[in-house]
Amino acid sequence: MIPLLAALAFTAPDLPAPPPIRRDPQVTFVDRNGAFLGVRGGRYGPPADLAKLPAHVPAAFVAIEDRRFYSHAGFDPMSMARAVIADLGTGRVAQGGSTITQQLARNLYLTSERTLERKGQELLLAAELEQAYSKRQILGLYLSRIYFGSGAYGIEAASRRYFNKPAARLTLKEAAILAAIPKSPTNYDPAEQPERSAERAALVLAAMAETGAISQAERARAADQKPKVWRAAPAQGAQYFLDWLTAHDADLGRARGRDITVETTLDSAAETAAADAARAVVARHASQKVGQAALVALDGAGR
Repeated sequence: MIPLLAALAFTAPDLPAPPPIRRDPQVTFVDRNGAFLGVRGGRYGPPADLAKLPAHVPAAFVAIEDRRFYSHAGFDPMSMARAVIADLGTGRVAQGGSTITQQLARNLYLTSERTLERKGQELLLAAELEQAYSKRQILGLYLSRIYFGSGAYGIEAASRRYFNKPAARLTLKEAAILAAIPKSPTNYDPAEQPERSAERAALVLAAMAETGAISQAERARAADQKPKVWRAAPAQGAQYFLDWLTAHDADLGRARGRDITVETTLDSAAETAAADAARAVVARHASQKVGQAALVALDGAGR
């Protein structure tokens, strides 16, 4: 790995252009109140427009994921050295050390396989990306493709999933909560693991203060805030509903070639309330070996 780093330093000026970045159009589904339900078609949204995001949103990810992002050429020798020492003798890459550019290269072109050979490919592709794109372009692509759990790929989908708002309206604390997720979407899900999420969000805020992205006073104010996490998340039943819509609506099939948003009849808040009520009934009758429940909802007119 160390010789590879040295070779990159000498050959970077002559690296070929990276493969083209392809993106399939998306169909975004929302419920009757505009709340995010899910995406079909391409996983990833268009590159995030940093000019339309609050400065603290990209700063949160840079601080926790790659604080030397703006000064390195695609890879961070210090982080790589630590990772190499940790991995020495294992024959595989188990330790971190990947920059934002390396993570993007892996997302765009590679598998999640952890081997030294794949790590070498990742480094070369990261160097190519740094030559072909500006730092802002790389960060915009990264923010549009990282996975936040619950089927949300990219900062816009994550913002709507967890806070039911566009990313342009994220507060500092909300940005820190989202930046905490990619390391482990299951462990740092703010809806399902609020304590772990809060602990890592505090680390994000501390990193932002250490790097000068925010002041200590801003960190302290944000640390005291407790944003409301949208718990009416897309349930698995909603995903079955979206699959059915996609399979049976010919217009969605003809929408290929551009991104579209489809408003459905589903009421996420009502669905969540119904599911909670059904679970409560099952729990109340558990001693009678009740394991399932069905619910029929009627409006005020009995429909």
